[in-house]
Amino acid sequence: MKETSQEKEPVRKLSDVAEIRYLHRGNTEIFLKNGFPGARIQCRQEDGSETVEEHNRIWLHRAFPFDLLKEYISVQNKDQEEIGLIRELADFDEDAQGILCGALEHKYYTPKIAKIVSLKEAHGYSFWQVESDAGKLQFTLQDTFRSLLRVGEDKVFVFDNYGNRYVIESLKALDRRSLRRIELYL
Repeated sequence: MKETSQEKEPVRKLSDVAEIRYLHRGNTEIFLKNGFPGARIQCRQEDGSETVEEHNRIWLHRAFPFDLLKEYISVQNKDQEEIGLIRELADFDEDAQGILCGALEHKYYTPKIAKIVSLKEAHGYSFWQVESDAGKLQFTLQDTFRSLLRVGEDKVFVFDNYGNRYVIESLKALDRRSLRRIELYL
């Protein structure tokens, strides 16, 4: 009988594989330049010296866009390279939080649907008329089943043909007619 010895691979931590730079009020200044968010980041070098990295324009991306709206925000430069990660917006002062929240709200603008007034289907498209917190809206979905994303038991995201997002915060809160119009697709 032949004996084989299997060596166990050492357990690796995330920090062994990827270097994550966390951004917070102690090492990052958030500012507006020409109406766009920017960042000045203090970087500690291996020799102990410090340099300042300035990005006149930054882009923000939520790592968990459906659940953690103010946590784990990736900050990227103009080349879409990550320059750091914000663990939570509360790590910044009020002014910086205002700038960051404004940029996130602009990027992830999502009207909340309160009522589905009309929902008609023809030739693989569905045509929606809704009432939302942004007023009365009309939009079109292609392949309605794939354009709806149910998150949890009660929340539904709707993505139209142009990539716009809408949300139904609570199916239970919809009136009976609205719920009947959408239940076929859930």
